[in-house]
Order: sequence, then C-alpha cells, then structure tokens
Amino acid sequence: MSRRLVALKEYLILVQGEKKGKNTIKEILDAIENLGIYEKIGDNIRERFHVECPDNWYLLYVNKNYFVFSKTEQTINVLKMYDYRQDFIHDLFGVEMRSKESKEYWGE
Repeated sequence: MSRRLVALKEYLILVQGEKKGKNTIKEILDAIENLGIYEKIGDNIRERFHVECPDNWYLLYVNKNYFVFSKTEQTINVLKMYDYRQDFIHDLFGVEMRSKESKEYWGE
C-alpha cells in the first residue's frame, strides 16, 4: 500500500473510528482492485475534460477521493490521489475549472 493510502487509512480511522475507517479504506482498495478486473471502470480524462494527457489516463471517484491512474494491458498504476475538495484538473494540467465563488467558499 502506498504512503498516501496508509496516511488516508490512518486519517479515516481517526475521523470515522476504527470500524468505519477500516471499512472505508477497504471500499477504496476494492475499487482500485476492480480496475484490473472490469475494463470499463473509470473515466478517460482526455475525453471527459478535453485536456492534453496520455490516452491511458483515467479517473476513479471512490468515497470522496479521486484517483488518477494509467492503464495498460498488463498494469494499472495509481498516479495521484486527491480529496474531493482539491482541484485536481488545475494541479495536473493548469486548467482552471473552478469559479471565484467556489474558491472563496473553500477559503483558497
């Protein structure tokens, strides 16, 4: 498990309690595992957001987290993980997708 997933697990246990936190991280890990089983899971980032990126980059939303992953016939690599409040499109591609009001609301 990557450092970010370990940190997420620790955070979820702290915030949600041990039982619910472990269930949440299991849901996330199961969804990531399903990427290798079900071909159609995840949105192609290039098609969905009309940004320049490799054709094999996809987005998965699970339990208030976005996972950016690349997929080939042999491997699936989770490239980045974002909280639902983070502007991942801006972080990855420099494209501003959020309004001024949204940034003010979240205090950014």
